[in-house]
Amino acid sequence: PRSSSLWSASSALALAEMEREGGVSPHLSPYVGVRDAGSLLGRAGFNLTTVDVDTITVEFDDAFSLMRHLGIMGEGNAVGTRRKYVPRTTLAAAAAIYEEMYGENGTIPATFQVIYMIGWSPSASQPKALERGSAEFSLKDLGKGYSNDTI
Repeated sequence: PRSSSLWSASSALALAEMEREGGVSPHLSPYVGVRDAGSLLGRAGFNLTTVDVDTITVEFDDAFSLMRHLGIMGEGNAVGTRRKYVPRTTLAAAAAIYEEMYGENGTIPATFQVIYMIGWSPSASQPKALERGSAEFSLKDLGKGYSNDTI
């Protein structure tokens, strides 16, 4: 699944471009999905991998403030064949669409997904997973013997 980072900004800009220019081009770099991040660690040879994600929503005064912050963060499109210029009228239309569709109480939200990854280099001293079916008890038995009063 696709990342949820900046989905509202992407959709507002896409709608504005369709309306003003008759087509859409990407303005933000492609995002890494959580599953893809975990797969990358495994394919790179790491063991005991863990991937976690935080979804953070930040409020901005307006769409132009968000665009300035994205530029400062380096969150433009890093693809070499990207379109280098967006007409002012398209940006103004995107700002109006963003504020109309997503604005709340005089601010606009921007959602960012932060992905955390950790993996360990293979080592002989690393714990190994037990063989499938070698457990001494079933997870189904965990709740047996407890009543709602003791949990």
